Amino acid sequence: MQGIKDLLTIQVDLPTLDSPDDDILAEAIKNPGLFDSQLYLFETLGTLISLVSKSPDQQASMLLSIVTPLLEELSSNLPAAKGGKDPIPILRIHHSIMALGNVAKGFPDYPSPVPEGYRLPSLDVFRQVAQAILSCLEAMNVFKYVRDAVSWCSVLDISG
Repeated sequence: MQGIKDLLTIQVDLPTLDSPDDDILAEAIKNPGLFDSQLYLFETLGTLISLVSKSPDQQASMLLSIVTPLLEELSSNLPAAKGGKDPIPILRIHHSIMALGNVAKGFPDYPSPVPEGYRLPSLDVFRQVAQAILSCLEAMNVFKYVRDAVSWCSVLDISG
């Protein structure tokens, strides 16, 4: 995981608009560029963490090493994004929410029936992630793209 941490910095690319009437946020979400590939990395890390962690504490530590920078990205961009004038913070929040959802996506679904010796994923970390995402939604519910990202994550049921 340490070897690819530099690839996990959220990339925000603003497209060149064909017309000044085009919505830059819509175009950036529709054509995310490098970020689409990064989402696969986040999902892969979620899968690796779920498979290689030997204890709940180790899993929580590994998971926190991935989600903490994303949570910090949410927190640091929220004040600027609320104004809605600059698309970069809004895109960073959208991308961070999507990345957090993809980390969760890498974890296996809760089995039914539950096999003997089954270990739950680190629910405390996922609760922290869910709370941060819900806080962003509450603060930014006027932005369709943030609502869409949160809705996508709710399909994953990351709340534990």
